[in-house]
Formats: sequence, structure tokens, C-alpha cells
Amino acid sequence: MEFQDEMTTVAEQLPREHNDQVRAGGHLSADYWSVSQGLRLLGDRWSLLIVRELLAGEMGFNDLSRALPDLSRTLLSQRLKHLVKAKLVLRDDETGPRGSRRYRLTTAGLALRQTLESLGVWASRWHAPFENDLQAGLGTLLQHMSRSLVTESLPRTSIVIAFEFENPAGGPCEGWICAENGKTISSISRAERVPDLKIHVTPRVLYDLWWGIRRCEDARQLGHIGFVGPNDWAAAFSRWFGPRGVSP
Repeated sequence: MEFQDEMTTVAEQLPREHNDQVRAGGHLSADYWSVSQGLRLLGDRWSLLIVRELLAGEMGFNDLSRALPDLSRTLLSQRLKHLVKAKLVLRDDETGPRGSRRYRLTTAGLALRQTLESLGVWASRWHAPFENDLQAGLGTLLQHMSRSLVTESLPRTSIVIAFEFENPAGGPCEGWICAENGKTISSISRAERVPDLKIHVTPRVLYDLWWGIRRCEDARQLGHIGFVGPNDWAAAFSRWFGPRGVSP
């Protein structure tokens, strides 16, 4: 979202980046064999998502299963064995308190952090994450927004911002961001308390605002985003956030 007026929008950046990339030309520093080998080891969806979870620290099998609910336990076991064999993950032979094996990344596994971050940034910029999975995509979007919330700019130390997303494919989807005592959390669900500011918007519009493709004030004037709450809070909403993807 173009939360700061001086921030260059994505729409302005893209032609420049494309021209820079064309001028750079040449070949990748990684040769064909290296890329092919990397894809052979990690060229499936779940391996990289398992690595992503383990970047947060050691986890048990049951913890991983809960963190990746769409991944069957059988396939999780298979992918973990593959990652252990590839020397990207270590399995602790000692079981946890509930009999669950513990897993952690090796140095080679930890070195994938930058690769995953780059992949995530690329996907966020070029493919709206909610297009294939509305709930997961909006959850990620609200996480990004909550992490960049500048709590010092808020009108009070405790505030709940609720979102009601128009969903043409089904019923409305709700989410919220809560800031309290300098800490922020977000969730895709109905807010547990009466929100201080409620926002009506489509997922596509909020995504475009976050990435600076559109201006919040322009969208408000066109009726593409609406606010329920104090007028001065609605007017200041776009200034409550820092640069995209940067935690305050």
C-alpha cells in the first residue's frame, strides 16, 4: 500500500526494473546443472514449505503436521525422509514429550532462507497470493500489514482494525489486525471485540493498495474502500504503516 507519499509505486518501478533487467542481459551465475540439481532436490511444493516452517526453529512431527494441515501425515513423513537424506534436515533420534520425533535444519537447510524470501517476494509482486487460496493469501497479506504497522502513529495504544472482504465466490471473509502495547497480531476470522475501525474492501483492492499500485485516497473517493469509524482515523489510516514488508 502506498502508505508513504514519497514511496515509489510498483506501477512506476516495473518499467525501470524491466529495462534494468534487459540491460543486464547475460547468463545466470548458476549454470544449468546447478539449477537442475536444486530443482531435483527441492522441486516440489511441500519440501520448501517444510523448510520454511523449520526456519523458525526445531519442531516435532506433530507440530509440522499442524502447521501444514493440507499435507497428509504420510506425505509429510516421506518428504522429511527425503530432506534428511538430502542433508537439509536433521532428525533427532530422541522423541519429544508426546513421542514425536524432532527435526531441525542443517547449515545447508538454513542457507535456503534467502532463497525462500526471494521466492515469496517474487510471488507477492507478480501473482496476487489470494487468487488460488483466498484465506491463506489474505492471512499472509494481513501479516505483512501488521508487521509494518507503526504503533507510535496510532491514535491509541490499543486498537483493533477489522476488515470485511467482499468475496464474489462466496460469503464475506473477515480478518483483523490488533495492536496493543506496541505489539501487533493479525488473523483471518471475526474480531473477538468490537473493532475501533472497520474497513470494507475487496481482496484485490487491498492487495493493490499494499503494493502501491493504487493510492488509498483515490480508492476511497471511488468507493472501492470504505471505513466505519472516526473520520480522522479513516483519513490517517494509510499513514499508520511503514514501507512495504519492513517491520517498524
